Amino acid sequence: MKKILVVGGAGYVGTRLSNYLFDKGYDVNVIDNFWFGDFLNNNITKTKKSLWDIKPNELEGFDVVLFLAGLSNDPMAMFRPDLNFIENSSAPMYLGFMAKQAGVKRFICASSCSVYGYTKNKTLNENSLVKPSYAYGISKLQCEQGITTLEDSNFRPILFRKGTVGGWSPKMRYDLVVNTMFKNALTTKQITVNNPKLWRPLIDIRDVIQGYEKAIEADLDITGIFNLSGVNLTIGDLGQMIHDELNKMGFENELIINNNPDVRNYKVSTSKIEDELGYKAQYTPIDSLKDILNNINLSDYDFNKDIYYNIEVFKQILEK
Repeated sequence: MKKILVVGGAGYVGTRLSNYLFDKGYDVNVIDNFWFGDFLNNNITKTKKSLWDIKPNELEGFDVVLFLAGLSNDPMAMFRPDLNFIENSSAPMYLGFMAKQAGVKRFICASSCSVYGYTKNKTLNENSLVKPSYAYGISKLQCEQGITTLEDSNFRPILFRKGTVGGWSPKMRYDLVVNTMFKNALTTKQITVNNPKLWRPLIDIRDVIQGYEKAIEADLDITGIFNLSGVNLTIGDLGQMIHDELNKMGFENELIINNNPDVRNYKVSTSKIEDELGYKAQYTPIDSLKDILNNINLSDYDFNKDIYYNIEVFKQILEK
């Protein structure tokens, strides 16, 4: 099986992905700052260090290098825009450059559908206009442009514009829309929708893993940018869906609809990834919700731990 390096492999997606790949028999190695703790399989080879301390020779011998590090959402990016552009633009470009120098042929990088910014309810593909308004989306777009520049016959990057991820991970987050609605319904008995008309592409974490595995195993002829998502829903429809499902389960909650403005509105096509990588989403947001319920014990579960909210941990790290 292939030898894989996951840089940023101890986060929300990285932890579940790395554990999955290890269980499948891959030789998994993780480099991470471990800001959010270590929930990885103990048999995975782990190194605690910054990406900036990686030397090119450390990347030699890997079949695949994955970048899953960086600042993970808009609140973190806006809290420290300077670090956002360093960690979400420069860092993956530097890692890609080193990987290419080390002879790594397959480089897989986490981008985001945030690059699309605001659209008039069009379904967007990888060739659509991208015009992000927030620092996070701009930095991800810069990352894509830099990594794409490195592509040649011996360096074959795949960049995933991921939808908003939901579902359970050993390193859990409740600052993502499906997970947040679930948490709020159980803790406050309310689901608040700030703007019901806004579209979002949503994806279950297990489908994210499916996408990464297909990229790892893909023929090297395949390269480029791919939308990696599941279903497009308005935030209003998502709130109604989760509200209804939890009520059916006996978790009574109220749905509150506001009409706050936003500059993010996009839905995406997954035709390219389906055609070229054979990907097909298997899970819905309700499956993500059930996945969380199946993996936590509500009798003694504390939803308010700082570790579940990346911006809170980020602030604490910067204060040290």
